[in-house]
Amino acid sequence: MQHKGTVRLETERLVLRRFTREDFVPFYQNCLSDQEVWRWTSYPQMENLEDVQEKGGLFTPKWLAAYNQPNRYSWAIAEKPEGPAIGRMFGMHPDDRAEDIELAYELGRAYWGRGYMTEAVRAVLDFFFREAGFFRVHCYHADKNPASGRVMEKCGMRYEGTMSKACLCNGGRFDQVNYALLREEYLRGEP
Repeated sequence: MQHKGTVRLETERLVLRRFTREDFVPFYQNCLSDQEVWRWTSYPQMENLEDVQEKGGLFTPKWLAAYNQPNRYSWAIAEKPEGPAIGRMFGMHPDDRAEDIELAYELGRAYWGRGYMTEAVRAVLDFFFREAGFFRVHCYHADKNPASGRVMEKCGMRYEGTMSKACLCNGGRFDQVNYALLREEYLRGEP
């Protein structure tokens, strides 16, 4: 493993970068405050900016300082050239022994259907495999949120199975649909 932390990544239309204190209000307005986005997450409902810090633990000095850890992967998604944060992408539970990481993401509803998340996931997968040295990246979605699964499929991730009622989101308990991609598959351009 060659952990590099949350480095700046760019795609054709997006910048993936570290969150800053200035992202606090726009990220709440563009993403966290939207009930439809919140429905598919498991963090507490955030009714106002204070809840973001108190309930969610986001944008606190401790949360921002976590960027000092080389295995911290938490990107703000912004439109180019340097727009406000409209979503986020994060690598969770990096396992150095297994060279495995879970990928999670969310995007403000006003930006759905533009291909932004597929573009962002592709950039992060490339970084995880080519730069950080992960062997396997996995993610999952609730079966009633198939748009998230389409992103995974468009990025070359393979369906690995469905776990009955294993996905507990704010919207309820759902079947958990699992996807993964291996470094060797990615580098060969498979599947």
